[in-house]
Amino acid sequence: MAGELESPYQGGLPRWDDLYRARGPEVSFSRPVFTGDIFNGVKLPGSTGTVKARSIIVLQHPCSMRTNGIDLAWRILVAEVAKHKEIGEDGWARGYYNLMPLPDLQPDLKTQARNQAADFDKLHTVPPKMLSSSNRLAVLSPTGVNLLLQRWVHYSSRVIVPTHLFQEQTVAFYEEADLVEEWCDESELDDYHAATKKCLEWLRADRDGTTYQKMLGNPQSHSTVRRAMRLELRRMREIKDVR
Repeated sequence: MAGELESPYQGGLPRWDDLYRARGPEVSFSRPVFTGDIFNGVKLPGSTGTVKARSIIVLQHPCSMRTNGIDLAWRILVAEVAKHKEIGEDGWARGYYNLMPLPDLQPDLKTQARNQAADFDKLHTVPPKMLSSSNRLAVLSPTGVNLLLQRWVHYSSRVIVPTHLFQEQTVAFYEEADLVEEWCDESELDDYHAATKKCLEWLRADRDGTTYQKMLGNPQSHSTVRRAMRLELRRMREIKDVR
C-alpha cells in the first residue's frame, strides 16, 4: 500500500531466506565487502564508552566505500546489529523505522540470537581492517540490500523510495561483486587483492568502445559478461596447465 515500507512477506507469509545470499559457512571468503554485509566480533564503544565485541552491518553504498574500485575507503559507515524479536508484516510496513530486521540471521540457533536487527540509532565509522572476511556472518541478497536501503533512507529522510529504484541503481554493483567472487574462487590465485585487481582490469578493458563493466549496467547483458568471464578463466587455467 502507498505510504508503507516494503517487506519480505508474500501472501501474508514470511520469506526470510529471500533476504540473504549467504549465511555462516555459506559466505565466501573472497567476496568483496558490500552494502548489507554483516560482521561479528568487531570491538566498538557503546553509549557509555565501554568497548566490547559487537555485530555490525555495512550501510555505505558500494561505489562510495572504495577509492579505486578495489581498496576500501579509510572509514566505512556501519550500524550495530543485536538480537531482536521477530517482527510481523505490519511492523515491517508501519513501524520499527529505526531498524532493519534480520530474522533468521543465524538459522541454526535455537536461542533469541537467531533473530536480530540493525539499529540505525547506533552508528559507527570503522576502518577496513575491522571488516575481515573471517568474521563476516552474512551477505544480503539483492532483495535484502534494497530493503535495507529503503529503510535507511526512510529513517534519514522520512521519504519512501520503492525498492525497484534501488535495484536499478545497485544491480550493476551487485553483479560485479558476484563476478569478482567467482573470479577469485576459480582463478586459483592465493593473493585475493591481486586476483580482484586482475578481474577489474579485465572488466574495465576497452572492447570496441565499451567495457564489460559498463555492460553490467544493463541486466540483459549479465549472462554475456558472465559467459565471457568463464571463458577467460578457462583460458587462464589452460595456460597455467601448459606451463
